[in-house]
Amino acid sequence: MLLKCQDLIKIYPSPVAGLNFPALRGLHLSIKKGELISIIGPSGAGKTTLLRLLSAYDQPSSGEIWYEGKLINQFTEPEINLYRNEVGIMYQSPRDNLIWGLSALDNIMFPMRYWGKFVPNHKQRAWELLDRLGLKGKESRKPAHLSGGEQQRVAIAVALANEPTLLLADEPTGELDSITTGVIIDYFRELNRDLGITICVATHDRRFSTMTDRTYKIQDGRLTSFQFPKEGATTAADREEVAIIDADGTIKLPDEILKQLKGVSSAKVVIKGDKIEMIPSRKDKKTKNNDEGSQKDD
Repeated sequence: MLLKCQDLIKIYPSPVAGLNFPALRGLHLSIKKGELISIIGPSGAGKTTLLRLLSAYDQPSSGEIWYEGKLINQFTEPEINLYRNEVGIMYQSPRDNLIWGLSALDNIMFPMRYWGKFVPNHKQRAWELLDRLGLKGKESRKPAHLSGGEQQRVAIAVALANEPTLLLADEPTGELDSITTGVIIDYFRELNRDLGITICVATHDRRFSTMTDRTYKIQDGRLTSFQFPKEGATTAADREEVAIIDADGTIKLPDEILKQLKGVSSAKVVIKGDKIEMIPSRKDKKTKNNDEGSQKDD
């Protein structure tokens, strides 16, 4: 296991005195080496907070994060710096990824020159990354003279400059059109397949759900379910969804199940062998008629 999170809780202080905001609420997550996964959820669900914790740019309020069997929470400052050299980070806005006054080539060479691992032949590696990401001929252009998709491809190259084992991407296609988004997704798949880089993408874009090995759904600081290709699947969209039961026994039913449970507000849960069975409780007809009669009397 490359990365493992156990019972992560992150609480931020609120501007209102005496109140706190829980961004993560007992989150569990495991990422295998070489996987391409996506974490999908709405704004405010906890995606960015999770990536900040995984990259060690922030610390959890409680819980543990393990990297290759080592507890990140107990790393010294030098160990944290070494760990960060193993992690490439990509943000939604190109202005957070790139130095606007440098060319595409210099942007990629910057992290190799000034921090990170020793990477021989800096310039050669930068040229190779630009070529791999379809940017040959754009080496001398500054970000302002590149399209949004090209800026994000340069950002991918910057994140890969120091040969990380893990790439974390936070809303990498949030400002891109649908065609360019598809191109970026394809590059992630290609890099994962050809270079073996473990990639974790946090996004609200549901198109990632059919393009990754596993897709987690996050809501209110908790992972609620995950999807993966069905056995013998012939298309990317042929996937199975499994609900996650957290440490408190909380479970969020998949959306397609909820649609079938219209009018159901409770259920009986029983264990039968190695299976959990849920029996929906519905208002019976007599109760419904009584309710209607009461309303008429009123």
